[in-house]
Amino acid sequence: MRKLLASFLLLASLGLAASAQSPVKLSLYDTIAWPNTSTTNVSLGLIDNNTPTVHGLDWNFISARAEEMHGLQAAFAYARSYEMRGLQTAIYTTSKDAIGVQWGLLNVSDNLTGVQWGFVNVNDMEALGAQIGAVNFAQNMTGLQFGFYNQSQYFTGLQFGFVNNITVIDRGLQIGFVNIIKNSGWFPGMIFVNGRF
Repeated sequence: MRKLLASFLLLASLGLAASAQSPVKLSLYDTIAWPNTSTTNVSLGLIDNNTPTVHGLDWNFISARAEEMHGLQAAFAYARSYEMRGLQTAIYTTSKDAIGVQWGLLNVSDNLTGVQWGFVNVNDMEALGAQIGAVNFAQNMTGLQFGFYNQSQYFTGLQFGFVNNITVIDRGLQIGFVNIIKNSGWFPGMIFVNGRF
């Protein structure tokens, strides 16, 4: 594992070595960092990191923050990015525009293409992919919701859970103990199976 991490850090740091930005940034808290740069390949921090652009690894003990994060963003408590491409993991993850995987206890995104995997998953606008957790909420979901309670305003795909709740279904299937489709389903409420094709 150490060799793999060392190899990754070396490759990431070589990517921008010839440019004006720093390939590696070490942070104690927010802007208390060396070098205090806004763009880096590897950002390592202790309490908090606030690096606007990270292409590579954003790894912080407590909190990781980036506007544009492409690669791996990991922290113990909190990981936030405006644009996330890759893997984001912490107890609480949040991203405005996520392509990849959000993995934590609470995952929140506005737009998601990929997977949210956690205890509670929330998507506020468009989701294409899967939400896997105990409780899943999506505004406009295309794909899979797998959990104890699944809810979507507009849905296309498969809901698999104990309670499934959809306001409007385009095409799809609900499999669970309680299945609710308020508009355009086979039935407004059904046990075991409901849907529309």
